[in-house]
Order: sequence, then C-alpha cells, then structure tokens
Amino acid sequence: MSLEFKRLIIGVLGGLFLLSLIFVQWMEVVRKKAESGDGAAHIAIPASSKQCIECHKPITPGIIDHWTGSTHAKKGIGCVECHQAEKGDIDGFDHHGYHIATIVTPRDCSRCHKKEYDEFEHSHHAKAGNILASLDNFLAETVEGSRAPFNPHSPTPGKPGIDMVNGMASANTGCQQCHGSKIALQATDGKVITLDDLKPGVDGKPTNLDAIGRVLKDASGKPLFSAASWPNTGIGRLNLDGSLGSCSACHSRHDFSPRRARQPENCGKCHLGPDHPQKEIYEESKHGVAYRDLKDHMNLGAQHWVLGKDYTQAPTCATCHMSGNVRNKGTVTHDPGQRISWSNRPPVSLVMDTDAAHKIVTETDPTKRAAAIADTADAKRNRMKEVCLHCHTTEYVNSFYKQYDDFVVLYNEKFAKPGQAIMKALRDQKLITKLEFDEEIEWTWFYLWHHEGRRARHGASMMAPDYAHWHGMYEVAERFYMQMIPQAREIAHKAEEAGQKAEAKAVNDVIDAILRRPEHAWYEQDLKALKAKKNAEKP
Repeated sequence: MSLEFKRLIIGVLGGLFLLSLIFVQWMEVVRKKAESGDGAAHIAIPASSKQCIECHKPITPGIIDHWTGSTHAKKGIGCVECHQAEKGDIDGFDHHGYHIATIVTPRDCSRCHKKEYDEFEHSHHAKAGNILASLDNFLAETVEGSRAPFNPHSPTPGKPGIDMVNGMASANTGCQQCHGSKIALQATDGKVITLDDLKPGVDGKPTNLDAIGRVLKDASGKPLFSAASWPNTGIGRLNLDGSLGSCSACHSRHDFSPRRARQPENCGKCHLGPDHPQKEIYEESKHGVAYRDLKDHMNLGAQHWVLGKDYTQAPTCATCHMSGNVRNKGTVTHDPGQRISWSNRPPVSLVMDTDAAHKIVTETDPTKRAAAIADTADAKRNRMKEVCLHCHTTEYVNSFYKQYDDFVVLYNEKFAKPGQAIMKALRDQKLITKLEFDEEIEWTWFYLWHHEGRRARHGASMMAPDYAHWHGMYEVAERFYMQMIPQAREIAHKAEEAGQKAEAKAVNDVIDAILRRPEHAWYEQDLKALKAKKNAEKP
C-alpha cells in the first residue's frame, strides 16, 4: 500500500469523523431548540389519533399546538392513548368510533407512569382534597358563602336568569381550584353523583348500579359533569375512579412540559398568599434572586435535569422537593414530603416522622412512637441535605437547620401551644360556643397560626428573613399580646360578672400560668407597672 493511498484513507476517515461531529452537534442544536420552543420538534402522529388531530386542529388549535410541542408527540403518544376509556368507566362515551373520557385521571396516567403515580398517590399533595372537611372550607362554604342557595336582594341587570345565588361559588372558584374538587356528574333526579355514590372498586369501575343508572347524558350519550366540580385541576382532586389528584396541576395539559414544571412560577398557582406565601418567600430569598438572574443558564429543558450535572446555578421548588441530583443518583420523586422534616401547616408544627401510610406520627410515648415510624424526619432531612450540599458546606447546612429548628420550637412553645391552651380552656368552660368564627377571639387565633404563624415558619424554612420576622413573628406576637390575651381576659371578665366565677377563674388560671413563665415576664411586668401607675393616680 503506497504512502499516497494511506494518506487518502486517513483523509477520508478524518473527513467522515468531522462530518459525524457536525451531524451530532446539529442534532443537539435541533433538540435544544425543540425543547426550548425555538424550533419544531419531530412528531409522530399515531394512527389511532390521526382523526382526532385532523378534526380538532381547526376547532381547538391551541390544544393541538400544545400537544405538538410535547414529548408525547415525539414518542407517538396521542389523544386516544391518554383519553381512552374502558367499557364500564362511568365517564366514558363513544366518540367517532372510540370510547373515550374527558377527564384524564392519575389512574389513567399510571398506565405508563406507574412509579410516579404510586409516589404521588401517597403524597400530601394527593390528600389536598381533604380540605373539603376542614376549617378552611367551612370559611368558604359557610362564612363567606352559603351551603344552600339563597334569594338575591334584587335582580341583576343583564342577567335575568339569576333568581338564586350559588352560595358555594367562593369554595368552587377559590379553595377547590387548588386543593381539588370532588368531581361530580349530573343526575337525572337533579342531584349530583360522585365517587361516594359510585363506590369504585380497586379497578376504578363503579360498583353501585343505582348510581350508574341515574347519570344524566346528552343526546350523544356523553355523561354531563356538574359545573361546580369541573373544570378543575386541583392537586388533590377526588376523581370518579377513586384516584386522587390531577397530573395536569403541575404538568400543564396538553404539552406536559417538564421545563414549565421545573420553574417556581408553576407552583405559584397555589403556594402564595397570606397563609402560605412560599412563592413570595422564594422570590425574597437568595435562591430566588439567583434563579431570576441565571434562569437562562439553567438548562431547564434538559431531558433529565439533574442538579450537579445539567445545572448548578440556582435551586427551584422542584430542585429541592422533587428533582434528581448527582448525590441521589438522579432519583426524582413525585412525593414532595419525602424531603420535608417539619410540617408547618397545623397550629403547632409537627416533626415529620411518618408511618407506613405516609401519615404523620403523633404518638408521644417514645416506644410506641418508634414502632409506628416507617420514615423518619431525620431521613427526610438528609434527603434535602443532599440537595443543599451541592452548593453549601456541611457546617453551613447543619447550622441552617439548627436556626430553623430553634425558630419553629420558639414559635411552638411561646405562642402556639399557649394559644391552643387558652382556646381549649374557653371551650371547656363553655365560655365560647362550639361553632367556629362566631366570636372575635376565634378569628384572632386563626390569624395567629393560620396566617402569621405559617408565614413565619415558612419564611424560616426557606431563608426569607423578612417573612420570618416582620410578616411573621412580629405579627404573631402582636396578635398574641395585643389581641388574644386581652380578648380572653374580657371573656372571662364578662363571665364573672354574669355569675360564672368558677369558669372565669379556670380560664384566668390558664392565662396566668402562661404569663408567669419567664418568656412572658416582660409583658406581665409592664402590666403590673401600668396598674400601679393607675392606682397611684386615683384620688
């Protein structure tokens, strides 16, 4: 073989190698542009959905456009694959040769995403629909609205058909759009049918034949939903097949964009406001500041998006609570509670030791408590520390958690537990009624723990000092000393005047015992000095 021929072969191989590098780079650029929305992605329309695409493109072009930009479209997963229903599904109906359902539930998604479904169904997110029986919903359904329709004061100009007011409108439009509604079908008798009536089995199929027979359908045979319950993408939605939640609460339909789900704005639909301002808290924190500055460098459209590999610039909500990182081998979870060590939702924060059913263990006996715990708060905290340690030293992280623990314990012990004790004493002595929110002190206590107390604790947990202090503990203290204590004293005083001396003494004894403690000494000393001054001024 001549030298010239060898040079030719080397030249050809070198050229091919160069072309392959250019091709790979071009493919990567195309992929990146497609992921970021700057370029058209290759889509594969499955034969089963071809008719759907052709029909819906001129009718609902937004839906088709969103699907076209999805990973589903690239992988040949179309309309029928997600919306298909089986015979026996209560919301299924025949539609142009296919049997489909309008609502795609987590159970439907589990056909392809079983791991994600199992994690989500055991999460606190999936239980968010429990608010339907909570104090919060009592506010929306009764205090703000009415559980029964009522007559308007006068006609509404331009709306002659309004002859009754829907008192549940505040709950339907507010609470349930985040927490989730109980999906309901219209019934032939004018009522509604929910999973409570259908009694779905383990396969999601209804077992109550009477309820099945009462479902109201339109002329084409499509079951009709109750407008009060649908549309709804609440994270804890109670579905007709017995599954909990809505995947589209985070993964917007119909593109199911991972890029969007990774951004903090995605969580801001629900995690903001006076009682749980995580979005605002994050924006105040250095994490949020870094995200806004470096967002364009965070590779949000990456296929796997692993912290320490695909990005390191800043954490988002997903980074800390759900996404994978190099320390946990890229493991993603759809249960945000797996990395949370305190529950700051209740009046008194609880350590997040959980049992096999993922419920917080409240047992106080050490032996019984240890036996009930399946996943400890320390284990959860260590999973979160794996995230923190990508940017911070061990000493830094441990010291942060020491500050956080001290803050939560201070709130619990100085204000929350005493507040609970005062409210219990008032109820035990029957000096306030069992009905919530019919007395001023009940509003005061609710504000203290549900608004200011949560803001303080969440501010501490997410490194937002202004929320921890001025929007938090300052307002907790002001509410406790300047409103709750005086209001409780006033209730006891009026009871004493009405002849209920024993009941009044019982309440005052609880308050006195609380205020005699050293952490409240400043308040008692100030009151004593004020009383002494007033007595000295008397003629």
